[in-house]
Amino acid sequence: MSMLIAPLPPTSDSEYFQGAWSRFFGKFIASGREKAGLSVEQAASLAGMKAAEWSAIEAGASLPTTRKQLQSIADALHIEWTTMARIVTMCRQAWGLK
Repeated sequence: MSMLIAPLPPTSDSEYFQGAWSRFFGKFIASGREKAGLSVEQAASLAGMKAAEWSAIEAGASLPTTRKQLQSIADALHIEWTTMARIVTMCRQAWGLK
């Protein structure tokens, strides 16, 4: 019995690393939320977001697009802005920045 295996679609290195850094950023946010003892719904509400938006960030499927959104997330999790800025700088490839 032979099985046909469809090849994976080609992915550039930049797409690969963008996804990896997005997931890393999401793990950082999830860890901060858990450390704060908040549910996804509570954290999202504190940041002025929908729970689905917050979940997408934690999953690495979406990223905050403005400084205001990043600041709201940092405030909701009691993360100092300098720490958030360092994480964003470290994960800058998630946003397609070099």
